[in-house]
Amino acid sequence: MDKGLLERSLVLVDGEEDALTRRFYDVLFTRYPQVQPMFSADVRPQAAMLRQAVIAVIEHLDDAQWLESTLHALGARHEGLGVTAPMYAAVAECMIATMQERGGPEWTPAMSAAWTEALGAVATMMLAGYRDAESVA
Repeated sequence: MDKGLLERSLVLVDGEEDALTRRFYDVLFTRYPQVQPMFSADVRPQAAMLRQAVIAVIEHLDDAQWLESTLHALGARHEGLGVTAPMYAAVAECMIATMQERGGPEWTPAMSAAWTEALGAVATMMLAGYRDAESVA
């Protein structure tokens, strides 16, 4: 994964007060309205947590142990909240679409490819935690 490209592209699209992640939820709820009931009416706290999680993942890209343990636990938690495996692809799709929108003409296909790879890896690790939670239940 190209950590530098991920960092640069995140700086391009990340705004003050969780602008990226707040807009992400607008896009997600527009494209997938069936998931909106899973969230509170005020998504600002969730947007702030998502932003922090994205930043933490990028900061720890070189720490496989941290990524695995953190994302497995996060996946298990999301499984408990009713998140299904297909929702991970929807989240990635909407996050990349939001990034493209916010990046405007400076957003490149290479940035989309880097985020597709990164979000796919995150989903794989979270789903492993999801499956671990299922096997314990």
